[in-house]
Amino acid sequence: MAIISFTNYKRGQTTGCMSAVMRYTMQDKKTEFEGQQLVTGINCQPESVYADFMTTKRLYHKTDGVLFYHMVQSFPKGEAVDPVTAHAAALKLAEYYEGYEVLVCTHTDREHIHSHFIINSLSFENGRKLHFEKDDLTQLRKFSDEICMRHGLSICQPKKQQTSGIRQSEYHAAMRGESW
Repeated sequence: MAIISFTNYKRGQTTGCMSAVMRYTMQDKKTEFEGQQLVTGINCQPESVYADFMTTKRLYHKTDGVLFYHMVQSFPKGEAVDPVTAHAAALKLAEYYEGYEVLVCTHTDREHIHSHFIINSLSFENGRKLHFEKDDLTQLRKFSDEICMRHGLSICQPKKQQTSGIRQSEYHAAMRGESW
């Protein structure tokens, strides 16, 4: 079952932070599988992703505030997930951010396969900032479940308890069938 989570940068976001996160997620040793790198740019090039993001920001004169979003789609430890299939599912999930530049990196160096998404907070099409409402994460998780089902990957089986409008830690506990 795929779990979606976002990383919160509590000390704020800087261009240096964005660059460091991009370098971390694209590391060869983390993204290599059977001789290929599982790194793809959507509406951008992995080799120039930082410059691509910054060009969009400068074009629309919006170089401050939230610069990027860092999302992770991860599968549980021990679940038989082919990294290439997980990367293909991640690329489909990145389509949720139509009009935005997205770097997708699937990591194979841990006991669980997971994909990082670095999303430019600014649309390259119209300069609009990406904002998340409460319902957006619920819709994103539904979209992720649909994609996982199409790729033969397991999904979270909903419990009878409500999962919208709760904290991330409560959501993860609910999906594991645990009580918070």
